[in-house]
Amino acid sequence: NHRYGKKLIQTYSVFPNQEETSDVVVQPYNSVLTLKRLILNCDCVVVLDNTALNRIAVDRLHISNPTFQQTNSLVSTVMAASTTTLRYPGYMNNDLVGIVASLIPTPRCHFLMTGYTPLVPPKQTNAVRRTSVLDVMRRLLQQKNMMVSTSTRNKDHAKSKYISILNIIQGEVE
Repeated sequence: NHRYGKKLIQTYSVFPNQEETSDVVVQPYNSVLTLKRLILNCDCVVVLDNTALNRIAVDRLHISNPTFQQTNSLVSTVMAASTTTLRYPGYMNNDLVGIVASLIPTPRCHFLMTGYTPLVPPKQTNAVRRTSVLDVMRRLLQQKNMMVSTSTRNKDHAKSKYISILNIIQGEVE
């Protein structure tokens, strides 16, 4: 990063499944080594994990046995949605520097969680109903819409604390 002072490095990193054992013996080591590189070399890391992606595919999209293509589709949807303001500039958040500066309070605290709503099964694309901005914001913070599995001591996710939040809402807003 010190070579290119004005450029920010943002990554979307998918971490392995926590609940299942892997066929790859070195998977935990790869995760730890990758984590060190992400800490040292990136300005912003959007964290996703396979446990949460599989849970969303099963529970929200009603896919009994999700394939890599289906979970990758979830990741690409999140990537496209979170970079919309960069591709279609508007009044606010039209450059990555501004987005990162408002979300990341200190350089070492640059790992971001993401939520996405509405999650609609592929065959029900016309099932999206009109809703209020407040309802969308509430749903974005629900654990079932988070793309990261979090283990908190307090199971009441309504009492979770966030340092900063950026909601990107597309479409007509009332």
